[in-house]
Amino acid sequence: MVPILIHIKTVNQHKDTIWLSKSLLQQLHLTPNQTIPIYFGLKEPIMVRVLQHQSNQDLLLISSLIEKKIKLPYHKKLMIKRDHRGLQIGPIIGILTSNYSGTNFLESLKHFRHPFSKFFFDLLTKEGSYPAYYFVFQPGAVNWRDKTVKGIFLFPTANQNKTWEYATISLPDVVYNRVLNRGSEQHPSVQQFKKQYLQSGGKLFNDNFFNKWEINQILTNDPTIKSSIPETHANPSLPLLKNMLKKYPIVYLKPAGGSLGKGIYKITKTNNAYTLQFRNKQFNQSFDFKQINALFTFLTKQPIRLNRYIIQQGITLVEYQHRPVDFRVQLHKNKRNRWKLIAIGAKAAGKGSVTTHIRTGGQLINASEFIKEIFKQDTSYVLEEIKSKSIQIAKHLEQNLNQPLGELGLDVGVDKNHHVWLFEVNSKPGRSIFKHPSLKQANEESIKSLLEYPIYLSGF
Repeated sequence: MVPILIHIKTVNQHKDTIWLSKSLLQQLHLTPNQTIPIYFGLKEPIMVRVLQHQSNQDLLLISSLIEKKIKLPYHKKLMIKRDHRGLQIGPIIGILTSNYSGTNFLESLKHFRHPFSKFFFDLLTKEGSYPAYYFVFQPGAVNWRDKTVKGIFLFPTANQNKTWEYATISLPDVVYNRVLNRGSEQHPSVQQFKKQYLQSGGKLFNDNFFNKWEINQILTNDPTIKSSIPETHANPSLPLLKNMLKKYPIVYLKPAGGSLGKGIYKITKTNNAYTLQFRNKQFNQSFDFKQINALFTFLTKQPIRLNRYIIQQGITLVEYQHRPVDFRVQLHKNKRNRWKLIAIGAKAAGKGSVTTHIRTGGQLINASEFIKEIFKQDTSYVLEEIKSKSIQIAKHLEQNLNQPLGELGLDVGVDKNHHVWLFEVNSKPGRSIFKHPSLKQANEESIKSLLEYPIYLSGF
């Protein structure tokens, strides 16, 4: 049955009763005085008696007792539908997150000290335009006994402002996993939440951070994608490093489970010498070696586990002011469950940095202007290659991972022959590219997609 858009109001009455217009009763195949279960989120249903009200509006009236029982946080537009179980109203969309230590982040969010405070504020500011409840929560806030969760909502106020407020609501229909880092995601509370939530019938998208090697294995299974992926191997050894440096002047060592460009080593072969570059805390460092054996010995003395690394072919990228540039491609699922390219951001590497990350001195540049300037008459070709390859990769990943994905951030490079390369796929992409003024509208599109896709996923 197609969901119906409704407005909800409360009647001060201590009975398990709801009221619907004659038109809504007909559309929902209900009759006055009928008793039926009503579902709101994953909480256990409430049996209600259905009566008819005289208004012709698409209005659902509920008693104050029902409002209390189903944990309705405030009044807004929602959807209602009937299925084999009964009546369902909603949807409820939860955003799972934490701070970096896994402690109470909610007060930090209210005072804009949470790392994602602005993103969550911008996201929930737009929720009034959509027939769903959205809120942010942490895994420890769930009461599994009655299937409710204490979250933080951006409540509407009388003067049309928004304010963060706590409220308890039913366990959501859909959860968007925005846990901040890999360490927090491995916390027992997060792992236990995900397990119990899925067992309760919930839908979770962007379930976990990706492992670079696992993603590489999936993508290289497709011959048309494989040609866009640099040669990559797991568990770097001295013989493997020697072999890669015979083939390529540049190779990278990357942690298979890393993010934010941390722990990456760049090795460049020049004549009969080798240069090793990496980030050590706040500084970019560079060392020269005459022998590859000495370089490898140096690596084994670093605080890293090479058996958890990958080794990857380096690509000579197009440059901005003599600095290599890569592109962040932001993809989203839309309300029709189709992948859409939302934005292409461009980042130039910082001086002496092995990556283009902003935290290591990288610089955001205007991607559109740079692409036109560098590729000239090939601009349309390169843009189409980036778009088609990115969407192909997203589709292939989702099919093979067998889990819902609502957004992806792809790190893409283009070499001087205008060949498009994929370096990494991020399941929880950062938002730094949207700080560039040229991507203001793309940021709005990104937020819109993140609000619409979970409604699709909920089944409403």
